Amino acid sequence: MTATAVEHEPDSAASERRASRQTWAVTFIAVAVFWLISTAGRPWELFARAGFSSDFYDEQARVFLRGRIAVDPAVPGPEGFLIDGATYLYYGPFLAIVRMPLILFGDLFVGRLVRISMLIGLVVLARWADRLAIVARRSVVPASDATWPRVAFVAAVLASPAIFASGWITVYNETELWALALAIVTMTLTVEWAADGFANRRTLLLAGGAALATTLTRAPIGFGVSFALGMCGLVLVWRARRNTSARPVALLAVGAGVLPLIAHMLVNLAKFGTLMSVPGDRQLLSLTNAVRGEFFERTGGSFFSLRFLPTTVAQYLRPDTIRFERLVPGIRYGPLAPDYANFPVESTTPASSITVSALLLVVLAVIGLVWLVRRRALTWLIVFVATTLGALPAFLIGFVANRYLIDMLPPLIIAAAIGVWLLADLERRRVVQGGVAVLAVWGLWVNASLAIWNIGYKTVGFTEARYSLDDTIFGGGHDSLVVIDVATPVPRDGIVGVTSDCSGVWIAEQGRWVALDRPDGVRQATGALNGDRVLAAGVNWQLSVAGFDSPTPRAVFTSGDVVVLDQPLEIGDGRYIITVDAIENFFFAQIGNDEFFLPGDVVSGDVDIRLDMSAPMPQSALCLSLSD
Repeated sequence: MTATAVEHEPDSAASERRASRQTWAVTFIAVAVFWLISTAGRPWELFARAGFSSDFYDEQARVFLRGRIAVDPAVPGPEGFLIDGATYLYYGPFLAIVRMPLILFGDLFVGRLVRISMLIGLVVLARWADRLAIVARRSVVPASDATWPRVAFVAAVLASPAIFASGWITVYNETELWALALAIVTMTLTVEWAADGFANRRTLLLAGGAALATTLTRAPIGFGVSFALGMCGLVLVWRARRNTSARPVALLAVGAGVLPLIAHMLVNLAKFGTLMSVPGDRQLLSLTNAVRGEFFERTGGSFFSLRFLPTTVAQYLRPDTIRFERLVPGIRYGPLAPDYANFPVESTTPASSITVSALLLVVLAVIGLVWLVRRRALTWLIVFVATTLGALPAFLIGFVANRYLIDMLPPLIIAAAIGVWLLADLERRRVVQGGVAVLAVWGLWVNASLAIWNIGYKTVGFTEARYSLDDTIFGGGHDSLVVIDVATPVPRDGIVGVTSDCSGVWIAEQGRWVALDRPDGVRQATGALNGDRVLAAGVNWQLSVAGFDSPTPRAVFTSGDVVVLDQPLEIGDGRYIITVDAIENFFFAQIGNDEFFLPGDVVSGDVDIRLDMSAPMPQSALCLSLSD
């Protein structure tokens, strides 16, 4: 070894250690941001019980321990699939299997694991992204001593829709984030296996195991990475036709790529009686919702169709899906995706686009893909094409949602891992590094803002804080705060509306007003039943309980001279809760053990409805704060 080499080795090792520390620092920042958003700014609530769907994997783990796969219908509710009298969840079993040891503690952890699970998934994503960057350097610039591209690449992966997952503590986002993390593990092991000359069977087996875990978490992403592994095996089979000693490894790779597909089909067959499809028309939500049921009649019971492509491609690729505003966090969703085909999607929720939310990855991926094509880097191209096919179902599903952007990240990440190293030794390095840093901050801002918006916009505290801050800095007067006029159409999402008498505060969401704050006594009442009585009354209506002391008490709702409702009651504990809302246009009553809804227009369109007409009109504290 020469003296120059001896002198260079410590410098190189020190650079690698510095790069490792910096990637850990980037990971720590991402984890801190994710943690704060997911707990709505209360980090001590990391293990607090989350809302609907947070116990889906817990329930699956519970029934797995008992040797069953059908779940308690009460857990999934409308999300369950009713097949031959049993209820099933369509989520893969891997994350439930991981939870099984914790279910031995009973209900201690039920519904409390989603946040910590996603944080662990984020760390796994970051660490394996760093490992992918290292193996990519071997393919592009093996002699380069630059280390900043490692840090830049990890930042690009994290400052993406992966951070957005913190904005909804639910099984949906947990599944997406873990599927992405496991896909990166699989892709990294696959290209490492190739970089070592396809000889290391241990790496190959680990890649196959990761592909299996990915597929049993989220099938489309898993199919992509499994297909990549299987295609590498087929290429090796072709090359080994004259070298019989390499054939066992090649066949092992093909098997590792096929096994996840077989495993998924077996699970699907056990649940739904089909090899691949999920019967959307058998979901309880479809069976009880006529509009959704009609949608699945037109699609043949499938969630997927090529006819959705004009709408989804336009939405997920166009660059104008967000809007800037003065209020914190400064970025919100743009308008809902319009239907561009004569076959509308079933549901459209606010969504950004991959060109906005993952801009740095897109730029690096374009650079990397050009190099891959020009150099004919077969293994990397196979992984890119296969994961692109795995992302295709996100464009075919009849629902528009921001979380589906995560499905599109694997092909971008594999190409970006190459692209970032092509910037390593450019002459104007400082300019390039500055540009990369700006795009990384942009990605963090966009995705953190949309996550904050997602988790907080329908809460009183968030609304009051952002308008108070705006008032302090700019003196208030923001045009997103309006007085509600029920005669005019509901404005864009995010507009906060108050009534002229400050009897409540609402926020616009997808063409309707959603209540933020209703003071007790106005449109809402609670109390105890103590005999025949009128529970609520308005200008031309009343709700009463008839025959309270008889064996068959009844709830009677009259509007004018018309009896709208006459329903037998189970009084139970004798309590009642009533909500009347002419803004959202509904009437809800819970009397004892019975619940019922009535359309608000049966009651009145007058916003001055009071449940106790003799009581003074209370006012919303939030409304008064906003008005001030």
